[in-house]
Amino acid sequence: MDSSPAKQRTDGKCLRVGIIGTGGIAHGHARGYLAAKGAQLVALCDIDGARLEAFAKQYGVDAPRCYRDYRELLACPDIDAVDICTPNDVHVPVALAAVEAGKAISCEKPVSVDAPTVLRLKDAVAARQLPAAVCFSYRYRQAAIRARELIRSGALGTIRHVYVQYLQSWGNPEKKCPCVWRFKEKASGSGALGDLGIHMIDLVRFLTGEEYIDVIASNGTFVTERRSVDPAMPDAMESVDVDDYSHYMTTMTGGIACSFEISRFAFGRGNYQRVCVYGDKGALEYGLEQQDSLLVCFPGDEEKNCRFDRVAVPDTGREQQQSFVDLVLDGVRNDSCASLEDGYIAQLCCDAVKESGRTGRRVSLR
Repeated sequence: MDSSPAKQRTDGKCLRVGIIGTGGIAHGHARGYLAAKGAQLVALCDIDGARLEAFAKQYGVDAPRCYRDYRELLACPDIDAVDICTPNDVHVPVALAAVEAGKAISCEKPVSVDAPTVLRLKDAVAARQLPAAVCFSYRYRQAAIRARELIRSGALGTIRHVYVQYLQSWGNPEKKCPCVWRFKEKASGSGALGDLGIHMIDLVRFLTGEEYIDVIASNGTFVTERRSVDPAMPDAMESVDVDDYSHYMTTMTGGIACSFEISRFAFGRGNYQRVCVYGDKGALEYGLEQQDSLLVCFPGDEEKNCRFDRVAVPDTGREQQQSFVDLVLDGVRNDSCASLEDGYIAQLCCDAVKESGRTGRRVSLR
């Protein structure tokens, strides 16, 4: 097959990958495979022909391996694994077809629009014993990995509180974002909750090793209509039926009280994250906007006017696409490489947040 050469592993193994969906998120995935040892990006698929052609030229994929129908890509015997970067409602149909074709799967988050649909895929993958990963990309941030090490080593003692923010501003009206699929519940499942909040739901589990017990939530929509993306109706308005913000509180195993503030309407914020973890022996703050960072406060520091000091974060060298390649070729999953079980648990929590916001009641996750 004609394609750009793979970076060699010492054992000579190579994973031939096809990406399905060439929208914005797929660019990071493509760059990841081009940089990964033992990976070769050999095929692409998108229903938008112009976007597909431009993506193929940018990443060196030959036209004969560019498809408009994902089933044609899956039928190609020269592909070992697929990376699914479509809208959320398409993830599971594509993934189930990939399972039927015997391909390993890397899937963008959220895995689907609701937990029962994720469970179907999880069971199908388990039955075929295929490698699968979910792209919870913030598990790969070096500051998050170091924070996890500190928390799980017991350095902070018993964890009492976790306070979480994930804030962006692109939903604000002055940004003039049209009614893309992320504003449609059928395609996305939820709004800011499924786009941003699910990352934080997973990240807190990743950091603490604890599970959610129950949740109570308040979700809302500021802009209820947006301009249609249909070029035939440039002045038409379409309804928005997902959340613009989601605020929720959870209790977790280990007695942790946790709160989340998630919004696409936080003026001035690009991709702002903050996770504050407070134990009975110390505290830390993981942050991300321009770059990730980690602040810590330990006994003695608290007496110095409650000082939080920035700490050096070692580079683990852990990357998302390389982790998937290693999972498939070596059968070894590192801590950052989320499984379909992780995706299912995160979706269960998202569903509970939606239900709580709708009913005004605390929802159990047991």
